[in-house]
Amino acid sequence: MALDIAVNSDTSLWNFTALVPLERRQRLLAVTSFEEIIQGIARGTIDYFVAQSWQGNSRAFFRVHVSEPDYDAFFNSPNGYRAQYCLSTENGEEQNRRLIEAITPMCLEYSKRNEQHEFPTEKVLASLLGIDVKVWITENDLPDVDEVHINFGPWVAKAEASTKGGLADQAARASASVGVLAPVGTHIEIKGAWLTPQGNEWRDPNKALRAQEIRDYGFT
Repeated sequence: MALDIAVNSDTSLWNFTALVPLERRQRLLAVTSFEEIIQGIARGTIDYFVAQSWQGNSRAFFRVHVSEPDYDAFFNSPNGYRAQYCLSTENGEEQNRRLIEAITPMCLEYSKRNEQHEFPTEKVLASLLGIDVKVWITENDLPDVDEVHINFGPWVAKAEASTKGGLADQAARASASVGVLAPVGTHIEIKGAWLTPQGNEWRDPNKALRAQEIRDYGFT
């Protein structure tokens, strides 16, 4: 997994290898704030909503169609979503909440027009207000390559060590091998918090370390 020459960027959290085309690198490095990211996602449109069920719990799931540059800025920019967690897990969770709040109105509007009787609007809102509500990409967008696109030292070091250590270490570091990729797509997923049949939030213990995983590996 050799690195190519990277774009110089003294002020950014990370830069990019030459595997990312120059015009795209320049566009990503030109994103100056997470507010730009929020505005870009808010320009998108909801094109899918469903109430997902698991182990007796349910949650709202939305798919937002966005432009390719807005998707790219969201996931890959050094001021984007993953970068917010690298600054601190607390900051990442705060910015996740800000983004959810910005798009909640259009989520509610869409769910009202496409209401599911077992999951009415009040449950949709409760799911979007939950602690574990989150935003992420469609993981099918990930390219099946063994490359480094994002040149961020902590992630690259873990990705290059993905075959070392015990099985637990290897499994964790494997996430970094994905984290250093810069996928391109046009859909962002909104996954609400899980609700019990009584309407209380159920928190998945398997996702308890999500913020730390994004910070440490770039993927979760």
